[in-house]
Amino acid sequence: MIEQRLECLRAEMTRRGVDAVAVVPSANLFYLTGVQMHVSERVTLLVVTRDAAHLIVPALEAPRVEARARVPLTLHAWSDAEWVKAGWASLAQHCALDGKHIALDYYSVRALEWTQLQAAARGAQFSDASPLFDTLRMVKDAAEVDAMRRAARTLETSLDALLNEVRVGKTEQELAARWQWLMFEHGADGIPEAPIVASGSNSALPHTTATAREIQNGDLVIFDGWCAVDGYYGDITRTFAVGAITDELKHIYDLTRRANEAGRAAAKPGAQCQDVDRAARKIIADAGYGEFFVHRTGHGLGLDVHEAPNMVEGDTRVLAPGNTFTVEPGIYLAGKGGVRIEDDVVVTQDGSECLMLSTRELRTL
Repeated sequence: MIEQRLECLRAEMTRRGVDAVAVVPSANLFYLTGVQMHVSERVTLLVVTRDAAHLIVPALEAPRVEARARVPLTLHAWSDAEWVKAGWASLAQHCALDGKHIALDYYSVRALEWTQLQAAARGAQFSDASPLFDTLRMVKDAAEVDAMRRAARTLETSLDALLNEVRVGKTEQELAARWQWLMFEHGADGIPEAPIVASGSNSALPHTTATAREIQNGDLVIFDGWCAVDGYYGDITRTFAVGAITDELKHIYDLTRRANEAGRAAAKPGAQCQDVDRAARKIIADAGYGEFFVHRTGHGLGLDVHEAPNMVEGDTRVLAPGNTFTVEPGIYLAGKGGVRIEDDVVVTQDGSECLMLSTRELRTL
């Protein structure tokens, strides 16, 4: 499968007139090689040309790369004593980059790698490789969707277990840490950061982090978590009431639930990404709360928590079977509380499938 990905990449390179693609440790490196690595002070750089794949790699990482790579790689290993100049010297003996058109992933490459590449490829033309990878990664195969489905189950079962522990007086931070642990217990193999637990007035902050605030009666509490299984992410948000809440909070919950349903219904082959956003946003705007829905309706999901495409006005890309993304409308009332309901969706041949099974009806804890 991964060898086929490299061939698809090379076909796209040829179509776009790109001679080489440079990739640092990231989801794209895993996508092309099957090797998971992290960015560090030791430079690691994959260079894919029309006929080969080269990896500048610290010598201490070379045995692991050799054991786990699922495609042929020419390794240019360098030791701490030599530092990375030895890797670049080795690459130069196998791969002429001067004057070439080189695409880099602008979202992950650092100035560190870019400046070194510029020195090694005199007169080269550089461009952003992100659109190229978007084209390849937006359509998931059955194995990728299955991994995402298992990530969704992990999120739902771990959240169900967490809800048994929610009590008035518990802090957001306590619940976030506990949920993260439960994700691992229920099958996650990757959690990049702590989940969001936002209660009361904090729930009106879409991208807050968990604080020392204690859960109180009358709160809405947003639980937003993400985790990976076999490298692929699930992403879920559910909002719950703690005790009795105001009629207005009940109202915005119902609007958000209906917007989520409308967005999911709009996801089908041939629709544009912005159609999903329009369908969800119309429910909220028509009820007079449009100004309180302050973010896109969804984002692509896969090897990254956020990737292409986006469910937002202006994204006119046409949905096709295998596209995977979130549908997560929200309403946020400053000083009162907020609601977000998020599901993961995959486009099918005749519509879409929601990977989440848990209810969207308002639950009181």
